[in-house]
Amino acid sequence: MIKSLIAYGVSLLIIGCAAAESADSSATIIASKNNYQFVYNSKTKQVEVKEVLNNLYVSNAYDINIPIVEDYNNQVTIDEVECRVDNRTPKDFKPVYSYYSSGDIFYSDTKICYFPLSIPKKGGKGEVTFKETIIDPRYFTSVYFSEELKVASKEVTFKIPRWMKVELKEFNFGSYDIKKATTYDSGDDADVITYTCHNLPAMEKETNSPGPSYVYPHIMVLSKSAATNDHTFTYFATLDNQYSWYRELIKGVNNDNAIISAKAKELTAGLTNDMDKIKAIFYYVQDNIRYIAFEDGLAGFKPEKADEVLRKKYGDCKGMANLTKSLLTSLGYDARLCWLGTNHIAYDYQTPSMAVDNHMICGLIYKGKTIYLDATETYLGINEYAERIQGRQILMENGDKYVLTRIPMAASTQNYDFETSKLAIEGNNLTGSVNHLWKGEDKESVLSGLNSIKKEKADDAMLKYLSNDNNDYEIKNLNLSSTDNPDKDLTAAYTINYKNAVSSFSKAYYVDLDLKKEFLNSIIKISDRKHDYWFDYKTNVSKQTELTIPANYKASNIPPALNIVNPDYEFHIQYENLPGKLIYKKTILIKNTHLPISKFAQWNKDVEQLGKTYNENIVLKPVSQ
Repeated sequence: MIKSLIAYGVSLLIIGCAAAESADSSATIIASKNNYQFVYNSKTKQVEVKEVLNNLYVSNAYDINIPIVEDYNNQVTIDEVECRVDNRTPKDFKPVYSYYSSGDIFYSDTKICYFPLSIPKKGGKGEVTFKETIIDPRYFTSVYFSEELKVASKEVTFKIPRWMKVELKEFNFGSYDIKKATTYDSGDDADVITYTCHNLPAMEKETNSPGPSYVYPHIMVLSKSAATNDHTFTYFATLDNQYSWYRELIKGVNNDNAIISAKAKELTAGLTNDMDKIKAIFYYVQDNIRYIAFEDGLAGFKPEKADEVLRKKYGDCKGMANLTKSLLTSLGYDARLCWLGTNHIAYDYQTPSMAVDNHMICGLIYKGKTIYLDATETYLGINEYAERIQGRQILMENGDKYVLTRIPMAASTQNYDFETSKLAIEGNNLTGSVNHLWKGEDKESVLSGLNSIKKEKADDAMLKYLSNDNNDYEIKNLNLSSTDNPDKDLTAAYTINYKNAVSSFSKAYYVDLDLKKEFLNSIIKISDRKHDYWFDYKTNVSKQTELTIPANYKASNIPPALNIVNPDYEFHIQYENLPGKLIYKKTILIKNTHLPISKFAQWNKDVEQLGKTYNENIVLKPVSQ
């Protein structure tokens, strides 16, 4: 497709769109043709893939601008770009070629070509053609049928000479009208495989949805080998081939070992315990190397030199993993690079392809066990693993061989959001003390949010977070624990004056003890939602509030308990009426982060019941009544 999945994510950041309507409705791709041909370049003596990508757009409104973005890299060249509007090349047509950047950092291996497609007339047509060359067939991994706009008709053609061994693996074809035809071109001794489809809906940008490889129809292109008249090539016929290629890439990374060794000794000076040394190295990389990333993965699979990452103070996952490994191995530890695909990707290493992994971490063999060190997760400690890599298959280097295993799964107890409060009624206010504790990815979420804000505003941001941005929730004497040690939980202690939290009528008090009301507004609009919902991580929320009952008062109305339990999540709310006090307890567990469409109706029903329970007030009345 014209804009790849990487380009799709950055297109709106690059080009402002002047259309009155969103691009999804302002235009339609009435015809899309993608042609891919494997050829042998006798000059370079390499197999290449020639691509012709053509989209014909029709405008559904006046004066629309469609941002056209095509990504490429050191293994892909853009040979020619054509743009025509109503059969004429626009006078101001001038594609811009640039590196993809994140803030002030430019990626060395991902580039973009972009320009606006401006169609002034309603019903006007615009045509865009890219002609490209993929220099190495390994980098030709997939072809997606869906586009950012609705597609009326699409044709995808592969021309594969008989000397080229390629497998085309189809994914997510089920609900789409996609037809396949195969013919033979005797002149080129090639098979021609053509896929056609009609009425493809536009890609939907939905929060917390599965990655594109789970939901959109596409073809994995698995280049296995080639045997031309004068040369034989082996690509990724097996996982052994893939690992061998990765192995050669990392052999070519020549770190300055003197610089790395000196830094490792500096970081561990005065430490005698092995685990203390390991933590000092790991936490240094977490805290001091700025992580730059793009979820769909970048074209470069070769880590940057560890000393370069150390010098620049930033790197992608490959660079950070290599630095972690190099620092540890300089001290004599058995540290290794590990490739894996996060849960953003539907595949694993059963399918040898560069499309199966988008992440790299460090594996440490220590006392017979493997500890996985992902320095891109800045606030997770040793043996804590982010949801995105839990259970994922991992390819760990082992000399000329490899070890294929999986990241451990973590229970929901790894993450913890725990709060205890002791409150009393003063007029229409609730006053008292609160203690809060966060673990795992809950801690990481809080600290990541704080550290994304300028230091001088971080305190205000924390107060807003704790108060749920409620101006009536006045916090004083905030004591936040140190954020420097990932091994330690994050804690906060403070006093509150919750204004107008109590209503009174005819000597009765009406009290709402729950400020946060987690998941209150989590009803899913089933008619609008197209994809499954994936929670960011497993949730374990536990809140307990103790309310002192005023003298000569009693609890006359206590809401009924709520207990919703199923394999995916649990909601629990209950009250304990004790002499002189009332205790409110709440537990919310998200045990399975994947909520499929088939379970939306039950989820909505349960969230609705949770909301009703939240809205029930406690009623306190004089004992005489």
